[in-house]
Amino acid sequence: MEESANAFELAVVVPTLNEAENIPALLDGIMAADARLHAIIVDDGSRDGTALLVQEKQRQYPGRIHLIERGRKMGYASAVQDGMRLAIKNGAQRILQMDADFSHNPERLPALIAKSEEEDYDLVIGSRYIPGGGTENWGIDRKILSGGANLMVRTLLNLKARDCTGGFRCWKRELILQSDALELKVEGYAFLFITMDRCARRNAKIGEVPIIFVDRQYGKSKMSRRIIMEAVRVLFRLWMARASRFHSQRPKP
Repeated sequence: MEESANAFELAVVVPTLNEAENIPALLDGIMAADARLHAIIVDDGSRDGTALLVQEKQRQYPGRIHLIERGRKMGYASAVQDGMRLAIKNGAQRILQMDADFSHNPERLPALIAKSEEEDYDLVIGSRYIPGGGTENWGIDRKILSGGANLMVRTLLNLKARDCTGGFRCWKRELILQSDALELKVEGYAFLFITMDRCARRNAKIGEVPIIFVDRQYGKSKMSRRIIMEAVRVLFRLWMARASRFHSQRPKP
């Protein structure tokens, strides 16, 4: 795991697994988005040369691109956590997370950063479900599945944010630590709504900026049935635990 010799202010964490077709252009976009940004790539044993391409970009942008090579597939959540740990260790005050497949456009990074800095939000979400946001190149089945999942999360966990399952975010470092986001033991995208729930329970100031989520053009999706089932199990456990606490706290007749 690499550690930068110099502290940095802003960092964006990008998990990768076989993203050679996307990562060079993505890193160029991140570097252009804000001169203060450092990119932390967390690679899970890509076999297509992703890590080598990141190393080439490290030479192009000295000191601003950092690579964690984990050697094998260990999961989305722990990749984000490892990247966040490195960012915190190096003094980052705001830490972003995004996907590597251009579903999250690096041109929107400045909007997330600006809302966090200028309006002092604890967490800013790149949102598909507020005015100005949306999706592109999605079929009706994908829209129904994603929108339905997001609505279910919002309803069962009573969350106010419109996009609770999106992974394009800007965190204040204090909220990452206070919410124990680094201690969660999940594999996949359940990490996204669990952390949303924890932030909401702490009364964190959460804001959203619109994004257009574009389906990937290159490479393969990392979503699997196992990850979906984990998310479903975790969601209903959270809901049942909350319902149980609610009924136990109700005044008895």
